Amino acid sequence: MARSLLTLAAVAGLLPATFLPAGATSWPVFGFDPARSGFNTAEHRLTVGNVHRLHERWQVSLGADADSTPILLDHIRVGRVEMPMLFQTTKSGVTLGIDARNGKIVWQFITHGSTVTNSTPAADPSGKSIYVPGIDGKVHKVSAAKGREERAPGFPARITRLPLSEKDASPLNVANGYLYAVTSGYYGDAPPYDGHVVAVELSTGKTTVFNSLCSTYRKLVKANTCSQQRSGIWGRGGAVVDPDSSMNGRIYASTGNGQFDAGSGGDNYGDSLLSLGEDLSSLLGSYTPTDYQQLENGDTDLGSSSPGVLPDQASSQTPYMIVQGGKDAILRLLNRAALPGLGGELQEVDLPGGLFSAPAIWTNGSNNTFIFLGFSNEVVSYQVQTNSSGVSQLASVWQASPGSSSGEGSSPVVANGIVFVAFDEALVALDAVTGKELWSSALSSAHGNIGSIHWQSPIVVNGSVYCSDESGNLTAYSLR
Repeated sequence: MARSLLTLAAVAGLLPATFLPAGATSWPVFGFDPARSGFNTAEHRLTVGNVHRLHERWQVSLGADADSTPILLDHIRVGRVEMPMLFQTTKSGVTLGIDARNGKIVWQFITHGSTVTNSTPAADPSGKSIYVPGIDGKVHKVSAAKGREERAPGFPARITRLPLSEKDASPLNVANGYLYAVTSGYYGDAPPYDGHVVAVELSTGKTTVFNSLCSTYRKLVKANTCSQQRSGIWGRGGAVVDPDSSMNGRIYASTGNGQFDAGSGGDNYGDSLLSLGEDLSSLLGSYTPTDYQQLENGDTDLGSSSPGVLPDQASSQTPYMIVQGGKDAILRLLNRAALPGLGGELQEVDLPGGLFSAPAIWTNGSNNTFIFLGFSNEVVSYQVQTNSSGVSQLASVWQASPGSSSGEGSSPVVANGIVFVAFDEALVALDAVTGKELWSSALSSAHGNIGSIHWQSPIVVNGSVYCSDESGNLTAYSLR
């Protein structure tokens, strides 16, 4: 059972309402949008010329490690006060509502269980409610203003019947009138678990399930439902939604190591990229590397990273493309309009190491598309280039090493030509075109800089940058 706590000090309006810039926007899901692009198209206050003026505004203890990323809704009315609010879930299953102006904790929503989550909340389209991950095997609908559970069709929504061995690791997503959640195993890959995608229709509460193993079984699995185990879906982006209207809201999810036999008449999709209809009722296509058995034997998950959806490349023979990295340090360029099945990549690119972060996808003012990838000690950039014959390829642009971390790499985000990425004790801003370092929190903070990071990554919204860390803190930076 969950409960909420309201602290009155946080809602007393300690800062004026003018803190919010004109035309303020929200960061409603991990990656800014359901496609998980990591590109805030609405950010104009921070620029390449002024980002060096960022300084720490506040830091708050979350009470526990939040190995995830916050979201932000810009106009939440709490009593008589309207404020921008951040929402973040700790590993212990506690979601906090935080006044983004001053870091004061407004409420806590607590779920109970003996496990952990690395998931991130997602906002309801109304902007008045959020969906929060629990450690009880469920997703809860909660009032954004008060942190109280809201009863709605299908909620709280059960996303696993095996909460002690199936983990809600990836961020939640909301699009197409559905909530999307995915599952994986816990550290150590102890079965029973089966990576699956769950869709909950927001208007009716109807739940649909697609299991990556024994995929013809369309319900939540129990311990002995499937003869095969694992194939977890745990990449940072989780369920990724195609933003192009011609794709009718299709969903992409990449799986970890597990049996693959779908190419020979089976129904198991380990180490695969799946394309699903918006309600999960249909499998529209899949991609699996030809060395899938080697990936399975070596615990070399294809799904260590989530897919990155590229904008329409009008001059290309394959205008609708997607990229997929993995633990094997290969980035694959694929035709997402018709995923090729076994093999059939458009291109394979060698990476500096295994990819554990979500790619950021940026389109500049000249309509050129760039991809940014974060690793434990570097950030790399690629540009999508199409030749006169309509053949598209990824070309390396720059590689920067502005910091390092003991974790697996932070997911970059992009805003107004600036790439933001987190390392241990340093949040860094890079020029998206050149990779030049523009700012580092390690040089601008007299105290209270971020600590070490694992899967934590920043968000950039309304001229401010927010990032949590392994020390259980959430830190905000803004312009002087």
